[in-house]
Amino acid sequence: MPLIEIQQAGASFELPASFTLLAHFTFSVTGAMAALRRGYDVIGVLFLALITAAGGGLIRDGLLISGGPATILTDQNLFLTVIAAALLTLCFYRYVGRLQRAIAVVDALGLGAFAVVGVQRSLNAGLSTPGAILGGVVTAVGGGLLRDIMVRQEPLLFKPGQFYGLVAIGGCGLYVALLAWSPLSSNQAAIVTIGVVFTVRILAIRFNWQTRAFFRAPPTEDMP
Repeated sequence: MPLIEIQQAGASFELPASFTLLAHFTFSVTGAMAALRRGYDVIGVLFLALITAAGGGLIRDGLLISGGPATILTDQNLFLTVIAAALLTLCFYRYVGRLQRAIAVVDALGLGAFAVVGVQRSLNAGLSTPGAILGGVVTAVGGGLLRDIMVRQEPLLFKPGQFYGLVAIGGCGLYVALLAWSPLSSNQAAIVTIGVVFTVRILAIRFNWQTRAFFRAPPTEDMP
């Protein structure tokens, strides 16, 4: 199916504002916790919270689409939510650990939702289908990638571990496929995709499904 038909099929989907705020809040908490574990001060906590919550959208809008400022910079509610999440984590970080299960659930929902939104905005900007899938993946996992780079840590996205990046890629591909080849509306396709991504991610956490490295140790220089 031509790209223009996919764009028209999915042009109307938007996340509910309340869920968008909740997802940004949760992602911000994970960034703030990473900063606290590194011993950063309030500036470090605020910055890592912002990068983790909005980094994917910043990469997508700044590098892939180049269609103006990212949403985090134009929607003051999102920006204030990130700041509030960082400050609350700073004040109550000793108790955040008790909410890990709830955070994991919202994170799983946010992964699928951000993937869908990233694909949709990339398609609407005129990107090719593969480019739109890349835009969705970047939106979903880009914040965590930037967070790890900022703290000079090997990105968790690149290391063997629980299914996360693969789930985002699969979700983006599923959403595009549903728009192109199913009779579902854009909203219905988005709901199905978010549900599938959420289910797979929760199962990966529950049963510890993990990727595997190609080598048990980094290849040596003389290895072909």
